[in-house]
Amino acid sequence: MAVAAGSPQRAWQMRKKKLNVITMNVYGTKYPIVQSVAKELGMSVVNEDVNDSTVYWVDSGIPLEKFLELKPYQKINHYPGIGEITRKDLLARNMQKMRRLHKEEYSYVPRTWVLPAEYGALSYHMRELKRKGRRKILIIKPHNGAMGNGIFLTSSLDKISKDEQFVAQEYLERPFLLDGFKCDLRIYVLLTDVKPPRIFLYRDGLVRLSTQEYNFPSNSNLDQQFMHLTNYSVNKHSKSFDKDERTDKGSKRTVRYFMGWLRQNGYDVERLWSQLQDLIIKTIFLAHPHLVHAYQACRPSRVLEGDQRSSQCFEILGFDILLDEDLKPWLLEVNRSPSFSTDSKLDAAVKSGVLRDALKLADIRPIGMQQSSSHLHVMPRPPSTRRQSMPPFLPHTSRTSPFDCLLDQEDSIYEAERKKKELKERLAQLRIEREREEYEELNMGDYVRIYPTRNVLKMKFYNRLIQDSARVSLVGRSVVSMTSCTSKSKGCIQNMQENEVLELLMQYEDEEAVSFNYSYRRRPSTGSYQSLALQDSSPMEAVYTAMAIREFEEEQTQRTMIALNSMKPFYPGKSMEVVEKAVSKIQSSMEEHHQKLSSFWLTSLDNCKRKQLLTPVREKVKHLMHLYWKTSNLESIRLNRISSQLFNFLLLRGGQGLISTLETSSESFWQPIFKKRLDIVLTVAELVCCRRIVELCKSTLIAAYSFHQLAKASERSPSSAAVSKSSSLPNVSQKALLTCTSSQSSRQCSSAVPPHHSSYTARHCTATPRTRGTMTILMRRHATAASFTK
Repeated sequence: MAVAAGSPQRAWQMRKKKLNVITMNVYGTKYPIVQSVAKELGMSVVNEDVNDSTVYWVDSGIPLEKFLELKPYQKINHYPGIGEITRKDLLARNMQKMRRLHKEEYSYVPRTWVLPAEYGALSYHMRELKRKGRRKILIIKPHNGAMGNGIFLTSSLDKISKDEQFVAQEYLERPFLLDGFKCDLRIYVLLTDVKPPRIFLYRDGLVRLSTQEYNFPSNSNLDQQFMHLTNYSVNKHSKSFDKDERTDKGSKRTVRYFMGWLRQNGYDVERLWSQLQDLIIKTIFLAHPHLVHAYQACRPSRVLEGDQRSSQCFEILGFDILLDEDLKPWLLEVNRSPSFSTDSKLDAAVKSGVLRDALKLADIRPIGMQQSSSHLHVMPRPPSTRRQSMPPFLPHTSRTSPFDCLLDQEDSIYEAERKKKELKERLAQLRIEREREEYEELNMGDYVRIYPTRNVLKMKFYNRLIQDSARVSLVGRSVVSMTSCTSKSKGCIQNMQENEVLELLMQYEDEEAVSFNYSYRRRPSTGSYQSLALQDSSPMEAVYTAMAIREFEEEQTQRTMIALNSMKPFYPGKSMEVVEKAVSKIQSSMEEHHQKLSSFWLTSLDNCKRKQLLTPVREKVKHLMHLYWKTSNLESIRLNRISSQLFNFLLLRGGQGLISTLETSSESFWQPIFKKRLDIVLTVAELVCCRRIVELCKSTLIAAYSFHQLAKASERSPSSAAVSKSSSLPNVSQKALLTCTSSQSSRQCSSAVPPHHSSYTARHCTATPRTRGTMTILMRRHATAASFTK
């Protein structure tokens, strides 16, 4: 059935189609190969200045405002802050900073001076060389120049103006020659993320040759650019430029051919590749602190998200590297926007592969395939207070609240919970990285990932370089945002591998389980846990199973805690409104009733009645555990064992445990005593559950005391018999307790049982007094207690 053009169904179909198509905006590029590669990958090309495209490709630098305007599903082909290595003056300054700490590691750039700031140092250096009878050729480059513009060679400072901005660099006089010509390598590098950095090296590239045979530099040939410069934009204007497109001929060749030629001539190609990779990684580390800082400033909402699988930026860099006669690589410059012009078939073959594989590795997805919609909402930055580490289910209450979990004595609990949280975050990060690596392995093409590497020793060395770079690069700035690189508290965790994180997590879990003599490594026998066992034949099966069980227990404990917090005080035979009103009345004047309440609990009730009074609360807690844990074996549940010990504590020493919870000087007076008796470390959720159970027990006691007071008042006033009948405890026949059949051999006092509550079973209090006076005292005691215990 055809759909009308202007109907809502048609509009929805067009919108759905748009959500499932990747659109590339090429308005900011002049290279046709970018459009052709995008179409080859099935993207829709847009050549207009619009803001709803999926990915943007721009040749020039991008202002920060453009990054701020990016929507969460959009990507762009540049990183803010990358100019720290693509500008020649900034590269020189950052290199000098790192040389102070790692002189040997950063010795792959010729000595450089930034003018006019370092003109005096350069002048002194040249005078010292002249005094020693030596001479050094300098190559002068503009600060932010490109394509060979403004470059010249000199042996003196007379041609250099003291006011112009240049970079002066020692000229490498003995380069590696290919067929007698000076050459350099254009190596393509892809950066897909900065936190942590993910760096890829393209296996192919361009070898650019000069068009005039090389001779040792002298005053007579310093102005011959076709001999000393290898830039294609310079040499293509030479009459000697060879346009032969065969792999072994011409003024432009491929890196793949060049490496094969070196291998055939006995050079160590593997060592050269290793040196190139090391040079690239160290150079990007120079800009890493600035990249992280700039990206966080431009995309704060993306930084705060937990599931950040890919960055919104990616970058293709062109490294210009010169080889000396010993085949040592020297970095000349880094190009932020390497040329993608295709003047020859060789250019098209190499550069199309660079673009195609880079767009695949960038993990560009249409809007409809975004993995999570939560990133569409800007997440607020959490406050830098201690409460930001508190679990979301805990209410923010005052210091004196019984549910306040930030008391001083609980700092150790929170510290353990914080460390466990950091470990779980690291574990989730490692698993996301593993999924990302699997995706990269399938879409790498001719790229190879050089960082992060699988070599553990190299990773430790590189991590130290990143930390040192963060320490020296932001010196003197007011904003220090590199805590992720320099934080000592999280540094060791961030360097852990998955098996180390799992092992440490298991240590925390085992420490909590020791007091219960319960091993979480053992596969539980109950049906509710059996489904959590991971079907894995690896040696880590027991670890994964134990973690799954512990996570299940934590989740169910939190659900039980929420249910307990929502439970109102109750008392058998009374409505919740009546109970709540009675409890509130007594609590409002607790100082007045405190002594009478304690006497009522300790002297008016015996052990049997005290235990019977708390039975409804105990049964309610068990009912909740049956409901949420869905198991008949409550003894295997840690929370049930804790609650059982808590009830025993409340009944301890004739009920002194519950009285300790009524202390007005400190609402948490009973907690240290209970913890000491328990001799275990409670989690936050378990502690909140214990507090709520205590509150329910206290409410039950106060309700019984209140109804007892009403019953005594009604007994003193015969005219208020009707009030006595309604105010006394629920449906309890006091006459039944006062009646004692002396003819029975067992001499038992019968007591009525409320029919409406299953926990109240028929009980009899047996007494065998030796005298009639003792029997009378016992009968009076039961008669007094019957009105509030049954």
